[in-house]
Amino acid sequence: MSSASAAEPLDLVVSGPADADRLLFLLPGFDDRPERFLSRAMMFDPEGIWRIVSPRPRLQLETGIAWYRVDDEGADLDGVAASVAAVDAAMAAALADSGLTPDRLVLGGFSQGGALALSVALDRTVTTRPRAIAAISPYLLHRDEIDADRVAGVPALIVHGRHDTQVEQTRGRAAAKFLERSGAEVTWVDVEGGHHLGPVLLEPLGEWLGGLDLGPI
Repeated sequence: MSSASAAEPLDLVVSGPADADRLLFLLPGFDDRPERFLSRAMMFDPEGIWRIVSPRPRLQLETGIAWYRVDDEGADLDGVAASVAAVDAAMAAALADSGLTPDRLVLGGFSQGGALALSVALDRTVTTRPRAIAAISPYLLHRDEIDADRVAGVPALIVHGRHDTQVEQTRGRAAAKFLERSGAEVTWVDVEGGHHLGPVLLEPLGEWLGGLDLGPI
């Protein structure tokens, strides 16, 4: 078994116009690769107006690449913390490379990546705070570092298939309700689908992004 050190920068895959005025930072799910998100960009960015950055998950496990280990006792919270710190640094680097500020940044993710995106948005130690959050088929990780005030007023999208057998929809709905209680501007989308990163889950992301007000640049 081998794993990447939390101190090592994440490997980023980038697409979209270099002079874009908005940045979408997407976290892949368990045993998933950034190229999968980018190959489906037409489903959520048909006009190609977003600079899209997707990092490779930092751990190589026997079962696949991952952001953190999960066993019968749940997620390894030390691993979650290491990935939160790595994503924070990677978002800062992506913004610096693009010349944009955090108010032009949307953080999103799918499945384990969606859970991590929520953890990043809620973590009191994170220095790069995205303007909005989008989580597809996610769940909430209960951690001491969670600060509900971090998402007050933040637009948040949660998309979840009602036939998802890997992450039950009730977990995504619970995450949406927590964000709403925390003051986030939540859009909950219940779709007729499972745990597959295709049009059913991604087209609602495109609709939400199209209506998102990032304010003046």
